[in-house]
Amino acid sequence: MTVERGWVDARSNSLISITLARVGAIDFVIDTGFDGELLLPLSLTESLQLRIMDEAELVLAGDVIAESFTSVVEINWMGSRRIAELSLMEGKDHLVGTALLQGTRLKIDYIANTVEIEKP
Repeated sequence: MTVERGWVDARSNSLISITLARVGAIDFVIDTGFDGELLLPLSLTESLQLRIMDEAELVLAGDVIAESFTSVVEINWMGSRRIAELSLMEGKDHLVGTALLQGTRLKIDYIANTVEIEKP
């Protein structure tokens, strides 16, 4: 069984650190309301050397529609390298969504402040 481990911060956010190829580790908040794989601020596009592939619309809380851009990035995930779809939009959010969590079990322990994502 492969396990990715994270933590719960002082604001009760569940976080996981994911290593992006050529960049290094970035901390992401696990957001089960986001149905994409990864989301990062548009302002990081140049520093992360990302190529914008397309435009898209994201539906946010309250059915608010926001403009975003798409890219791909190579990540280390569940013990192997893979290509992840990346949404880029204005703001400061670093999110992991449910598309990346498919086929895994998410455990959040608010007593021990730990997060485990396991692939059975």
